[in-house]
Amino acid sequence: MKFDSPSRSGDTTSQMKTVPAGGDDTAPDRMAVHVVWEIGLLLLGGGVLFALTRSTGGPFAEGGFTAFTAALAPVVMLACAMAVSLRVGAVNLAVGPIALLAAWMFVDASGSGSAMALAVGLGAAAFTGIVLATLTAWLRAPGWAASGAVGGAIGLWAGTSGDPGAFSLAELPGTGALAALAGAAGISLFLGLIGAFAGIRARLAPIRDTPAGERHGRGGLVFLGVLLSSSLAGAAGVVTAWTSVPDAGAAGLPDPILLTVLALGAALLGGTSLMGRRGGVCGTVFAALLVLGLMWLAEARGWSFDPSWIALGAIVAGFLVTRLVEAMNQVDEVEAASTSRAGSVDDLRDEDPRDTGSYERYDEDLADLGSGGDPWTNTGGIRTTGGIPKAAPAADPFGASGAFDDLRDGYGTRFDTDRRYGR
Repeated sequence: MKFDSPSRSGDTTSQMKTVPAGGDDTAPDRMAVHVVWEIGLLLLGGGVLFALTRSTGGPFAEGGFTAFTAALAPVVMLACAMAVSLRVGAVNLAVGPIALLAAWMFVDASGSGSAMALAVGLGAAAFTGIVLATLTAWLRAPGWAASGAVGGAIGLWAGTSGDPGAFSLAELPGTGALAALAGAAGISLFLGLIGAFAGIRARLAPIRDTPAGERHGRGGLVFLGVLLSSSLAGAAGVVTAWTSVPDAGAAGLPDPILLTVLALGAALLGGTSLMGRRGGVCGTVFAALLVLGLMWLAEARGWSFDPSWIALGAIVAGFLVTRLVEAMNQVDEVEAASTSRAGSVDDLRDEDPRDTGSYERYDEDLADLGSGGDPWTNTGGIRTTGGIPKAAPAADPFGASGAFDDLRDGYGTRFDTDRRYGR
């Protein structure tokens, strides 16, 4: 039987949890930051909407809330598509060109009925998404490079293909536009809630930590994320074309560059980190509402600059939001280390001031006693008790210094009757 004593020379810091410099991806988000920011976005967006209702001119006054709903639905879809691509580490800069492709195919196939037109438009977006996902997931090309190449190819095709056929379907009614907006907002909120779980971020962490071009083991997640992003972009293009009022049979096709800038600005302004680590829940929807409302307000009030600059300014503001979100969610290394060691038995052992190593010597003495030996002596003629060396029994305990010679002599002559009494 032996007592295990902790080693004083061991490195106790090896048991501490290492905290990355950019924050702990497995720790839950400090959602208070996102909640405060999203409340601010909601208040700002509500104020812009109130200002739009007080305007006497502009597209909002002409079309009412139905027109604004029809315009907001594709913007929310595009912002959600951009946010998804950011979270999987493959930013999709081709959301605008993919929306243009889907809208072109939808309008061109509208003569065959709404079902066929939807299948053709969404199918074209899904096929483009598969190509883009293959470039980013399996060939491990950076997202910005792969999406830039795909967007450039779509732009070249659109420049040489001419106009699509006449739009043959009736305009999407207001209830349909409202349903599209509700569906887009629901998808955005659902993905925001899923992305808030620490386990999801932990699975996506290798994508961000692995250098570009190297294997990270999350190719399937990247593939699904890019495919979902492209599909949402295609749906946004279809809704844009279907809600546009045709003028003498001409189709209303979206501007791919403006849609890309608008989607990126709304996603970043909504709280989605440019590094993909963090993201809010309702921020994407509120940011899309705010940006689009400001653009419509600038048009209604006749401001002296192009409203497209508001979308570009949202990107710059999104850079600041990214820095704010990352800084506020960074884990304190001292706090994380103390939390990870809380309740550890090793901490109690390290803080115990007693010398537990002496128990080993007591065990050896008991073992010698049980085996019939003398625990007070050893082969070297030195006996020990409690770790204090003493002389062996054969040695004279008083001969070392001679200080007790007189006492020893007197003690010894007490029983020496021959010398004491002359006998």
